[in-house]
Order: sequence, then structure tokens, then C-alpha cells
Amino acid sequence: MTMRTLYFSILLFMCGFWFTAPITAQPRSEYPRPQFQRADWQCLNGEWTFCYDLAQNGIGRNFQDSTGFGQRITVPFCVESPLSGIGNKDFVNALWYQRWISIPELWKGKKILLHFGGVDYRTLVFVNGHQAADHFGGCASFTVDITPFAKAGEKANIVLFVRDDVRSRMQPAGKQSTLQNSYSCFYTRVTGIWQTVWMEPVDKSGLRNVRLTPDIDGGRLVVEPSFWSVNGNNKLTVIVKDGQKEVARASQQASDMATLSIKIPNAKLWSPEQPFLYNVQLIVSDNRGHEIDHVSSYAGMRKVELRDKQFYLNNKP
Repeated sequence: MTMRTLYFSILLFMCGFWFTAPITAQPRSEYPRPQFQRADWQCLNGEWTFCYDLAQNGIGRNFQDSTGFGQRITVPFCVESPLSGIGNKDFVNALWYQRWISIPELWKGKKILLHFGGVDYRTLVFVNGHQAADHFGGCASFTVDITPFAKAGEKANIVLFVRDDVRSRMQPAGKQSTLQNSYSCFYTRVTGIWQTVWMEPVDKSGLRNVRLTPDIDGGRLVVEPSFWSVNGNNKLTVIVKDGQKEVARASQQASDMATLSIKIPNAKLWSPEQPFLYNVQLIVSDNRGHEIDHVSSYAGMRKVELRDKQFYLNNKP
């Protein structure tokens, strides 16, 4: 065998290995909500069990209590996608998902939140056989508080029943094709879980959401928080950083009704040419000064104005 033949044989062997070796890495393992990020969380993407429910009578057959269906699917890829391991591009009006999750003991005393980035279209969520949520909307993310149905330090059985019938005309379908195949600007349907599923613990008085609004004329960043529950003894601290350098800090009582205004001296403005973003840390502490919640976010200082025609005529060069 010549060296050239040997080299070619090794190359073919390596290519065959690359294409046939199983992919063991967890898909889409990055934190899916970068503007409201906590350090402690679990990605639930990967292998789930599933089955079709063509007659849509799975609830009557107690599928919500199932501990495992006969087929396997890779989440967060929809059933139509080859990446899911299924690649079924036919009309799928109903299907079930199941997965066991392990809830860390360290999460005891916290709210346990189960997040879905996107499930098309109507979703019933069952936890240990109990219905925990009924959500409508294929493009809207949603959160389920599973604390009443699951315990820290134990396993929990998560089961989803998903219905998606674009041909019914009873639900928004966007540009999903109502024919067998894609055509014109209409594409093959997306059914079931199609965005990341993840879980995280949150203090009962932790942040639920936050809105960050730049005020360029006032040289400030306006922070509008909301909490899972309001404790008048808690304090919200917001720290704004340029990289690792702190440029501003403000604190106030943790309340849904309170708006926090933070002065940003000599603010660096965001632009397409220089898309600068400030690092924003939101910290909730109790009356003893102990940190009970910590969320990382970011914000750009940008202003967009709409002017009337007369303004442009008066300022024409």
C-alpha cells in the first residue's frame, strides 16, 4: 500500500467516524434568556419520550400518568425536524411528551419554575399526574410554578399534551402550510416543543420580571421591576457596569409600584457601528442584608425620535 493510499484510507475512516458517531452533547445548552439570567438553573433539553395521539383521547386513557412513552424525541426540535430524530412532516394534530427531572435538595424553600421557550400550539402540563398549566400560543414563552406538585430533593414526572391543528382555522397559523408540503411563502409546520425547556429556583420574593428603559435626555436608566411576591423589608439594588467597572448604583425598597432611576454619567450610546451594552446586575436582599435573588441583564443607551415634516424643512441644510 502506497503512502497516498494509506492516507486516503485513514481519511475515509475518520470521515465515517465523524458521521456515524452519536452526538452526546446536550442540544441548545446555553441559557435561553440572556437579559434575565440566573446562575442556578437546569437545561432540560435532550431526550424525552413521546407518542402520537391521533384520536386525541390520551387523557381518557390516563396518558398524563405515563412514566414513559414508546418513542423518543430530542427536545427542543419540533417533530417535523430531522434534528428531533423524528422528521415527520405529515399533519400531527396531537402528541404527548414525558420526562423525569431531578430537583436538587438545595432548592428547598424556593419556588421551582419550569420554563418553556415555545410549544406549538395548546399545551397541557402535568406534574406527577396533576395538571399544572394550560397554555395557548405557539410563539409565546410561558412559565409554570411546579412547587405545589414537586419537592426539592426528589424526582418529578413531567408530561405534556400538545394539540396543534393549523387546518382547523381555529388557531393562528402564521405562514405554516395548510397543505402537505411547503409552497410559495408558506413553510412546513412546527408542532410541539420547538424552543428550550429549562428549570430554575427562585426565592418567593424574588424578581419576576424587569423592564429597562434608557432616558438619553435625562442621562439615566429607568428600572421597572416586578416580584413574585412583595416583601416590604426587602431591598432592590441595581448596579450598572462598563465591563467590570462600576459606573452607577442605586437601591430602594423592593416593590412592584416603585420605579428606580439610575443616573448614568457620560453615558456611552449604543449605535450599529458601536453596539455598546452596559452590564446590569439586579440584587434582591432581605432585612439582614442577605442576598435572596441575583439577576444578570444588560442595556443599551439608545434614542429614536419621529419628527414631523416641518422639523426637517426648518433644519434642511
